[in-house]
Amino acid sequence: MSFTNHIKLPWRTTWEVSGELRETLFWPCQSPPARAILLMIPGNPGLADFYIDFCTAIHDEFNSLDIICVSHLGHTRFSDNRGLVYRNKKTYNLDEQVENMVCVFDQVYEEYAKNEKMPKVFLCAHSVGCYFAQKICEQREEKVQRVFSLFPAIESIGLTPRGRQLWFMFQPGVRHVLAVVVDMIRWVFPIRVIHGMANLSKNLNADNSHLVVDKMLHGPCVNSVLRMAADELRKIGTLNEDFYSKYGHKFVMYYGRNDNWVPMECFEKMKRVNTQGKVVLCENNISHAFVTSQSEDMALVMTEMLKDELHCELG
Repeated sequence: MSFTNHIKLPWRTTWEVSGELRETLFWPCQSPPARAILLMIPGNPGLADFYIDFCTAIHDEFNSLDIICVSHLGHTRFSDNRGLVYRNKKTYNLDEQVENMVCVFDQVYEEYAKNEKMPKVFLCAHSVGCYFAQKICEQREEKVQRVFSLFPAIESIGLTPRGRQLWFMFQPGVRHVLAVVVDMIRWVFPIRVIHGMANLSKNLNADNSHLVVDKMLHGPCVNSVLRMAADELRKIGTLNEDFYSKYGHKFVMYYGRNDNWVPMECFEKMKRVNTQGKVVLCENNISHAFVTSQSEDMALVMTEMLKDELHCELG
């Protein structure tokens, strides 16, 4: 029995991509070599840890599937491969985040291209991560087998109900004040008290509330999350209809019924525009923020969609 069989998945590591250190989670396939790879692109906030239950449940259903999930730049504090805490105080705009994610895809693809047989390459993206996946596909369409877009926040985010409600938090002065307040809270209160306050949240389970406190509730991280959100509202405008008319066959798009980030009119428009792909409306009452409490439910749906694409060949 290999020693790696005793190590609980996912494996946690860091790697340098175009000069930036990326926090990365990796689920290696049970029966190598991998016949397919799934690159998971988070929404915002972009903590890979939020997707552990989701990706693990998917991974358990396939023997020859590798899964890779990376956090967004600056959104989290993490330990590097020496065990030292990496404190990235830089903030990144949306274009910088997208550009580096394209480089992540390129490095993943180049590494697997060394195999005797190139595995199928899938993207799975959540919320604004679907905009990242769209940009990757715009530039690397021929290398992507399929894109699974879950609750795709890819148009006019600033005009959505949640965008209108929260826009003020993302303004430069406000987000800098919030970042300072977060650091003051960490300085004034013991960490156990902060954990206790976070546990009172009705939107997060205990594990995720601890993740937020330990990895994201730091001034620079909060500033990065809000900076990217501000760019999302400002830069993600009208739907790129030409792109989805031309490349829609590459996409499986999953929309929620009561989604304040992606209203029903977005689903209806995509149904009209993307006539070649699969545009699906949720029938399972899964929320946009499924990672907070419905990871297993969403994983069941995702597993079935993957099986449809692979015709169970990875079983």
